[in-house]
Amino acid sequence: MTMILVRPAQEHSEQIMAYRTAFLHLGEQPYGGSSLQHFESYYEWLQKVKDQEKGENLPQNRVPASQFLSMVNGKLIGLINIRHQLTPELLIENGHIGYSVHPDERLKGYAAEQLRLCLQEAKKLGLEKVLITCDKTNIGSAKTIQKVGGILESEVISSNSHEIVQRYWVEIG
Repeated sequence: MTMILVRPAQEHSEQIMAYRTAFLHLGEQPYGGSSLQHFESYYEWLQKVKDQEKGENLPQNRVPASQFLSMVNGKLIGLINIRHQLTPELLIENGHIGYSVHPDERLKGYAAEQLRLCLQEAKKLGLEKVLITCDKTNIGSAKTIQKVGGILESEVISSNSHEIVQRYWVEIG
C-alpha cells in the first residue's frame, strides 16, 4: 500500500462527491472533510477549501486549515484536515486534525497511514505537537491515534453531542 496525500482539485470531483454520498447514506459525517456534508456543489466546497487554506472568508471561530485527500493508486480512501491553530473552543474538543476513511475501506490500516502522513504535513506548517480528538465510543479511532504516538490527556463532555470526547496529544518528531 502506497498512500499519498494530495490537495483536492477539479479532477477529484466525482470521487469526492461519491465519498460524501457514501457517508450521508449511512447517516454519518465525513470528518476531516471541511464540512463536505453541507455542500451539494463540489466547486463551492473546493472554493471553501481554498479560502480556508488562505484564511480568507472564514466564519467566526474558524481558523486557517489545509485539506488533503488520502489516495491509493488514484483511488480516494480518506479525507484529512489540519487546522493551523486552535481557538479556545477547538482546544477543548476538536483539535488540530480531523479525518475519515471511506466506509468501504475501513479496517485496512488506512487511517493510521493517513494520520502519519498528515503529521508530516503538520510539521511543515511549523506545528510541534497536535491535538487529535475522538469520541470515547470510537475505539478504532482511539487505537489509530495511539498508533501514531497519541497520549491521552483528558476526557471532556462534548458541548454539541454530550458524548465523552477523548483528547490526545501527539508530539511531532
